Amino acid sequence: MKKVISTLFMALTVVFAMSQSYTITNYTTSNSNLVDNDILSVQGTSTGDVWFGSNGSGASVFDGTTWTTYTTSGNHLGSNTVKGIIEDHSGNIWFATTGGVTKYTGSNWTTYDTGDGVPNDDVRCVYEDASDNIWVGTGGGGVAKSSNGGSSWTTYDTGDGLAHNFVQAITQGPDGDMWFACADGLSRFDGSSSWTTYTDANGLVSNGNELLSACTSPDGNVWFGSKPGFGIGGGVSMYNGSSWSTWQSGPGTLANNQVQGIASDAQNRIWFATYVNGSSLFRNLTNWSSFATPHGLVSNTLQCVDVAPDGYVWIGSTGGVSKIATIVYQDTDVVNNLCGASNAGEITISAGSICPPIYYSIDDGASYQASNNFTGLATGTYDIWVTDSSIFVDAGSVDIMDEAPADAFPFDTAEVCQYDSTQLNPDVSFTTFTWSPDTIVSDDQIENPYIFPDVSQWLMVQYTDSNTCVVDDSVYMEVLPAPVVTVNVTNDSVFTVDNTYSAYQWYLYGNPISGATSQSYTADQPGNYTVCVTGANGCDGCSGMIPYNNASIMESNIDVHAYISDNVLYYDIPEDFNRVEIYSYDGRLLEAAECEGGNNYIVLQNGTDGALLIRFSNEDSYAVKSLYR
Repeated sequence: MKKVISTLFMALTVVFAMSQSYTITNYTTSNSNLVDNDILSVQGTSTGDVWFGSNGSGASVFDGTTWTTYTTSGNHLGSNTVKGIIEDHSGNIWFATTGGVTKYTGSNWTTYDTGDGVPNDDVRCVYEDASDNIWVGTGGGGVAKSSNGGSSWTTYDTGDGLAHNFVQAITQGPDGDMWFACADGLSRFDGSSSWTTYTDANGLVSNGNELLSACTSPDGNVWFGSKPGFGIGGGVSMYNGSSWSTWQSGPGTLANNQVQGIASDAQNRIWFATYVNGSSLFRNLTNWSSFATPHGLVSNTLQCVDVAPDGYVWIGSTGGVSKIATIVYQDTDVVNNLCGASNAGEITISAGSICPPIYYSIDDGASYQASNNFTGLATGTYDIWVTDSSIFVDAGSVDIMDEAPADAFPFDTAEVCQYDSTQLNPDVSFTTFTWSPDTIVSDDQIENPYIFPDVSQWLMVQYTDSNTCVVDDSVYMEVLPAPVVTVNVTNDSVFTVDNTYSAYQWYLYGNPISGATSQSYTADQPGNYTVCVTGANGCDGCSGMIPYNNASIMESNIDVHAYISDNVLYYDIPEDFNRVEIYSYDGRLLEAAECEGGNNYIVLQNGTDGALLIRFSNEDSYAVKSLYR
């Protein structure tokens, strides 16, 4: 992608920065060697030079540092009044003067006038078409074309079909047709024999038949600027290949209806130079912006405009020249590689533009992206560029450095009981956590999730610490076996479990039985009983439901894992299970829902607390888990 390095301007140049979204640099005879403040024409070239044609004082060229002026002295220009300038495909510079059209090859100057076949010495404009033909529009002699670099000319005037012999501007449409903006009407010529004339009766803006300027944008739209007829009407007309659109001055639109110059940048953003109220910018055929002396322009009386190949907008006026940089680099924020991470650096670039969108680069302009934030960067030096697709600005370089690591936890291992969950309680000042594997955490993006591994394994976490360091850490989660509770029933009502546990609690219908904290319990009333125990390793486990003279929901021998946290049921069940039912311990169905097999969760709708039976099933089998909420 093409890059153009922005340069520092002369010390005497006045620079305006409006809200850091653009800059305007003004050149006049007071702060530069500009030939004259009354500028009729401007043209940026492929070499980076910018040419300016004055109203009676000759032409100046500026290479970014040095100014050089040319006049009729030394047989340079045909006249010191230069109304138009172009660069042709070979790099030659052509000047439309009131003394003929002058060609400058870089070393030789040649002027072509009526003696060489140009129909009138008052040349108002000059244009090169796609076939490298040079066209000139004259003040009274029509237009002329040279296909051999000026050696001979073919003239077209009103007798051939031209609307008027005073031709102010020329452009070529995407179909190859030539357009001639005349003092009274607009002519379209197919290059052979077909001529079409347009006025405000068949397309042009109202009272806009006196045309002053023309331009074809890259999208193929053909633009024309006019002068109000008797002070009424005028403005801008645009032909899109099938229909016309027109715009006139008003709040939030065109600055003024006398449009002296039109230019387009590479992204079809149109600039208008008006003769009274400054310049207007038209983006996306929707958004208007205006720029005048309060915004930094050297004058409101504008006479020409050009978007140079490097994207800068040059505007000539009766008071000097203004150069607009449509994008301004502001600053860059850097996040270093911290905590030992080698690819966690970030660069955030700030810039402003009156021609959005903005694109950003950190590889010296080799590639660009729409986001101003670059992440996952290694330690090193990065070269910053910003662009609005018209101007490319070198913003210098920044360094991403390494910083010392920080620990998330003061421990390397943590214990969790089988079929249970735990939380690791990281530092509350840490943020933006990402946990993995995400299959063993309740939420892999929150600060302190519940963790429920099936087997002992490493848990990885990436987070941002209190110093904004992006850190990786790991904890080995050791899964302790949960008690497998087997209840021996004798005499129908005597319930007994192993004596290897450190604590016992018996329940009836999910409610703890007062004082029932021993290895054995004798039921004294019908109901559904269960017992929960604590093993020597501190892990808890509960038995299945023990019915005593009551219909029951029996458990199967299929192993499932489940727990409830914050009214969310987290589970790990066979992949083919697809239904879950929630029962109270007295056998009441509290809720039922379809579910997905594997490691997943559902939000419970019923808020009943106490001991619960969770029944997972498919069409052929089921499994029941006892839980307490």
